Amino acid sequence: MRPAPPPSLFSLDATRALVTGAHGGLGRAQALALGRAGAEIVATDLSADRAEQACEYLRGHGVRARALALDVTSVDSIGAAFDDLERRDAVPDVVVNNAGVSLRNSALDATEAEFELTLGVNLRGTYFVAQRAARAMRGRGGGRIVNLASIGGLVVDGERSSVYDASKAAVVQLTKNLAYEWGRYGIRVNAIAPGYMRTEMTADLLPTRAAEDELVARHIPLGRVGEPEDLAGAVLFLASAASAYVTGHTLTVDGGWVVAL
Repeated sequence: MRPAPPPSLFSLDATRALVTGAHGGLGRAQALALGRAGAEIVATDLSADRAEQACEYLRGHGVRARALALDVTSVDSIGAAFDDLERRDAVPDVVVNNAGVSLRNSALDATEAEFELTLGVNLRGTYFVAQRAARAMRGRGGGRIVNLASIGGLVVDGERSSVYDASKAAVVQLTKNLAYEWGRYGIRVNAIAPGYMRTEMTADLLPTRAAEDELVARHIPLGRVGEPEDLAGAVLFLASAASAYVTGHTLTVDGGWVVAL
């Protein structure tokens, strides 16, 4: 009898992964990648309807998924969601802090409302979802948290980006701090810094084919704008045993934008 093959380093069988903002393009692509690797997905979004729509998409691709409403700007909503998961003995092994907004305005014209919403979702939401997840993971021997940063958190990615870039730079630093504090509990915290991805959120940044071609020619050595599916390998790596000795790291997925500067 042949010995059984060793388990894949990238397998997520018998695990559960929670993805915030799962209805959007990047969230849906990452949830699908994790689900195809064997994880049961807890798809969360601002409303129960949006979360259920994400689940319908995932189930249509053979992924086990449950919907959960979660407003990342509300600590009460975050607490209620995780309380519910704990009552059901369904604490996630993996949390992907994907929910985000991209409001662009010049530094002379950015409003207080734009600032508050951007920092509220991108930074505050990431912080308190990670905190509540870590409290639940600590008692279970650990877990993995993946935060969505951006190349804008590493470099200036264009005009009208000061507030957005500040929020994502904070996510990069937050990832380091959380990794440092929570490593002792077996919790690994890493981040992904996508470049320009073709989603509804970036539609106004790529208004025409000519504008896209110019951006690619100036900034992206691989010669194309990213697609949501380009995050699949990165999130699977950081969520699985393949990255067992990696924490506090921000992985750029940008077609070479940062190295081309």
